[in-house]
Amino acid sequence: FGAPNIPRVCDNLRANEARQSADQKCPLDPWVIVPDRSKFTNSQRLKLQENPEMVPTGEVPRHIDLCVENALVGSCKPGSRVTVAGI
Repeated sequence: FGAPNIPRVCDNLRANEARQSADQKCPLDPWVIVPDRSKFTNSQRLKLQENPEMVPTGEVPRHIDLCVENALVGSCKPGSRVTVAGI
C-alpha cells in the first residue's frame, strides 16, 4: 500500500540527459489522474496489537500492521478484539 513511485522528470529527458536545457524540461508534475480510466479499491491499514492480558508485567504490547480490502474495510472499530488468519 502507499503512493506509487512516479518519476519527477519526463522519460525522454532521461534518454537525452546530455542535451538537456531549460526549454526541454517537463513541468514539475506532468502526471494527471484520469478518474474515468482508473480502478479504485477500498483499502484500510490496521494496527493489530497483542492482548494486554497476555503481555508480561512491565512489557510493551507488540503490534503488526495489517492491510484489508473490499468487504473487510470498516468491519472493526478501534479496541475490537479480532482473530486474523492470512498470509
